[in-house]
Amino acid sequence: MREAQTIRMLLLSWVLFFFSFSYSNQNLLSFHSSADYSFVQAQEEGGGKAVKEAKEEKTVQSSSVEERPYDKIDPEFRNLGPGFGGKNTIPFVIALVVFLLAMGGVIKGKSKAVKTAAGVFALASLGVIAYITYWEARALGRQQGYAPVQPIWFSHKVHVTQNKIDCEYCHVDVRESRHAGIPSLNVCLNCHSVVKKGKISGDKEISKIYAYLGYNPSTQQFDKPGKPIEWIKVHNLPDHVYFNHAQHVQAGKVACQECHGPVEKMNRVVEYKELSMKFCLDCHRKREIITDNQYYALYKFHLNPGEKPKVKDIGGQDCSSCHY
Repeated sequence: MREAQTIRMLLLSWVLFFFSFSYSNQNLLSFHSSADYSFVQAQEEGGGKAVKEAKEEKTVQSSSVEERPYDKIDPEFRNLGPGFGGKNTIPFVIALVVFLLAMGGVIKGKSKAVKTAAGVFALASLGVIAYITYWEARALGRQQGYAPVQPIWFSHKVHVTQNKIDCEYCHVDVRESRHAGIPSLNVCLNCHSVVKKGKISGDKEISKIYAYLGYNPSTQQFDKPGKPIEWIKVHNLPDHVYFNHAQHVQAGKVACQECHGPVEKMNRVVEYKELSMKFCLDCHRKREIITDNQYYALYKFHLNPGEKPKVKDIGGQDCSSCHY
């Protein structure tokens, strides 16, 4: 009787595990906002009044986020991230419980059938535990699936796909600088001095642009003090990694989507690719260098007819290329 109860408990735990596998379509890393950053920064600066103000700002921003139903992660980008899409805690705990129960059945089971069934559950649970542990360890220091709430809702899907605005209209430095650059709000005003109301968000988000700029859309004058907007960086590489946008986009002809994914389809930007060292090295091993630019023009004089060297052949795998 007791052994039958153990088997039923194991089956129930396994059902719960599969339920948790599909639990929550929202990535747990999606709810960070600039207010979170301000709160942490205030704590680091000594607390007191700064912490209180940051808490108030976080409360205000949280309530404003709740009133932005259009600012959601698109379904196709929700489950990015290690393991089960960044939702590994519940499956891990359930798998651990199942494993412990199963091991109890293996050790104390009186019949061969019970021991065999418990052993199968134990092995399956151990496999899940190993799988989650591997992916979580591999993801340390990475942010795949990260999609913070920004101070102003900006939809690349609306601007790029629907309104056909080129990436480089806003990210003007991507071909000439190490950094792609964040457009100033004056660039936004080029359009939104005329377009004052959006089809999805109305005038709520566009009015924030005016507020940050200190711009009065009625008089078309900058008659109020402006303040910088605290955009939250989505794609972060470790400090010990060197990456140059100009070299990749201008010299290597790398499309934005190869590293950033289909940003043009995103209503909220998500870190789409893993952006690991393996990700970079795999690209360097298969990508051929292009010699019709000032970066690599001299290489064509050292090549044999028909020879097509890859990035790895010119130092793309050397540690000092990215770490120095």
